[in-house]
Amino acid sequence: MLFPINSPSLRQLLRPLLAGLLLLLSFPRALPARPRPHYPVAGAEKPVALLHAGKATYLVTAHSVFRLEGKEFVRKQQLTSIIQCAAVADSALWLGTHSGVQTVNTSSFKTHSLNLPGAEATPSITAVFRDAQGAMWVGANGPGVFRWTNHAFVQELRTPAINGGVATADSSVWIATSIGLSRKQGTEWTRYNEEGVANHEIPDNIVEKLLPDNAGNLWVVMSDAICVFEGGGRRGAAEEELPTVKFIGRPGNEVTGVAAVAGEGRLFATAQGLLLLPNEPANKLAGFAPATDKVEPKRLLRPLVMPPGTGNPVLLEVDRQQRLWLASEAGVTVLTAKEFHRLTQTAASAATAKL
Repeated sequence: MLFPINSPSLRQLLRPLLAGLLLLLSFPRALPARPRPHYPVAGAEKPVALLHAGKATYLVTAHSVFRLEGKEFVRKQQLTSIIQCAAVADSALWLGTHSGVQTVNTSSFKTHSLNLPGAEATPSITAVFRDAQGAMWVGANGPGVFRWTNHAFVQELRTPAINGGVATADSSVWIATSIGLSRKQGTEWTRYNEEGVANHEIPDNIVEKLLPDNAGNLWVVMSDAICVFEGGGRRGAAEEELPTVKFIGRPGNEVTGVAAVAGEGRLFATAQGLLLLPNEPANKLAGFAPATDKVEPKRLLRPLVMPPGTGNPVLLEVDRQQRLWLASEAGVTVLTAKEFHRLTQTAASAATAKL
């Protein structure tokens, strides 16, 4: 099932992606000058989370915790168990691993295990995040979802198949499961699924991951579609159908990060590489009907080629200074707004030359 796009603010953004009719320009051959700074990271491990706490910046990879010190990321802790998710609290990093929850003190970098109540075996942790009130949440395959309060875990959700979780600025908590999407607002839980219980409908029950962007939108990645809750979920599916596409790039392309880059557009980190959906010029689509399926032929995803040695970014983040952080297995690259603009202009020029 494919939903029409009815949301006015994201309709123009997603129209050219609708129904899997995406066409990609061939990757430009011209490479931009190497951006600065680029921080190599030892171990070539998959990035899991890029975390900022005060003046400190941490990179969590599949087995390691690094802290940015001067011009390099220094490994501070290494675990044998695979790290799947991570978050930062006041004085500790929380790591969700294949074998339970580990906290890492940000001063001593000593680790401490936290046990979930009622778990007969050490569960695989698939979600660790902090909500708008500062409380830590943990999701595990099997036991469900828990909130850490008064130095103890309290059960919040008993759904066994947990695939991820995030909190958004509107104080909502979102849990991705294999039987739909659960959202907590205040004390109430709402479930979104393919069957549309109480008109809360999404196109697929298997929610694989949740990707909040820096513009306040929540991108819900499912096995057969991607939809967007605008403004962190202020607009619900009970009110109108959500902006939805079948895929980004090509069928089966994995999306690992989304960022809104001011003056440029939406940037996607994917298995195909970085894909930019440029901003639409003002009023260009003003005459389109709200639910049209027309695809504007000039609106194509634009591949951005990173310089050799920087790898294929997995994580994207825009900081308070509007710098773009890109983390790959090869390291972390930081681009100012001007540097990123030069990168997009190089790609645009190369694409134009091929026409």
